Amino acid sequence: MVAATPAGRPGHPTREAGPAPLPRWAIGTVALLAALNLLGALGGGLARLGTVPATGVGPSGAAAMAGHGAVMMAGFFGTLIALERVVALRRGLWVPVLSGLGGLAAWTLGAWPWAGPAWLLSALGLVGLYTWAGWRRALSLPLLVEASGALALAAAALAWWLGHDGSARLAWGAFLVLTIAGERRELTQLVRLPLLARRAFGALWALLGTTLALQAVGASRLAEPLWWATLGGLALWLLRYDLAPRQRRAPGWPGHTAVCLLVGYGWLLAAAATGLARQPVAWHLLWLGFVFAMVFGHAPIMLPALAGWRPRPTRWALLPLGLMGASLLLRALASNGRWPAALPWAGAGHALALAVFAVVMVRAVRAGQRG
Repeated sequence: MVAATPAGRPGHPTREAGPAPLPRWAIGTVALLAALNLLGALGGGLARLGTVPATGVGPSGAAAMAGHGAVMMAGFFGTLIALERVVALRRGLWVPVLSGLGGLAAWTLGAWPWAGPAWLLSALGLVGLYTWAGWRRALSLPLLVEASGALALAAAALAWWLGHDGSARLAWGAFLVLTIAGERRELTQLVRLPLLARRAFGALWALLGTTLALQAVGASRLAEPLWWATLGGLALWLLRYDLAPRQRRAPGWPGHTAVCLLVGYGWLLAAAATGLARQPVAWHLLWLGFVFAMVFGHAPIMLPALAGWRPRPTRWALLPLGLMGASLLLRALASNGRWPAALPWAGAGHALALAVFAVVMVRAVRAGQRG
């Protein structure tokens, strides 16, 4: 492209301007889609635990209970993470829109057969976004790790569509773990890691890929123990080399984020231990403990990037983290048969933690706007 310089001299090439930032209304609409999917997934989960009646979770109550995990993984997290990528790259808005609409149609209208293709196309779109970023911007190890997470999301959607629930569950777990691990590895590039640490991270990444390959060929007896063992190794790596331990005493949101991350790494280690002990609650320690600790920690950072809101730090921001932890401990006690009647109360605690988180963030944003 040839353009005139400010002095009017032609012949000086300039880089073509990129696309404009996404409009606020578009970001808000997709965020609302993600929130509605979270409500649907939460309702199905609470109905399954007996916290709320099954009649309150859509026209297909039994299907909504059985599919609440799929709506959470693909409808909520798939939409939210894709939206983050879309805002950063300023392209591909259809990717989170498709995943959000697929989940919404499934749990509100009972259109479950349409969810699988929608989630698969959306996941492939997310893979395309990572490919574009590597080609047009910069290719790096963290980007490759996150892109492999998007591939796992596509594999999960395909497996769920074909009725292979065990493979879908493992691949959805890999999607979230790889996305988080890639983002944290990107931040550790700010410091010089020892060679052993860099090689260990690469080995853990390879082992996660190996678990998916073993699951795909039907070797689930080998895949699941390797999966949980690898997650344990990743938790130890993050506790040792991530930036969070160095920032836990920082004031304001950096310190809050660091505390949430450290608690999340603890849940990741607990999930690995209970998974190796073949306790089904391990999956919820992973999703509700580890992953939502990441959400609680990163929300104050992502709100300015996504919506331009700058929440004011508040001491109440750690309350949702504590409520989720207490309800997860209650769920673990109930799940191993010691106190089965406590399962509905554990579900209520999960819902309360998310509700309190929403209230705290809204108040923090309002306080930031006033300031």
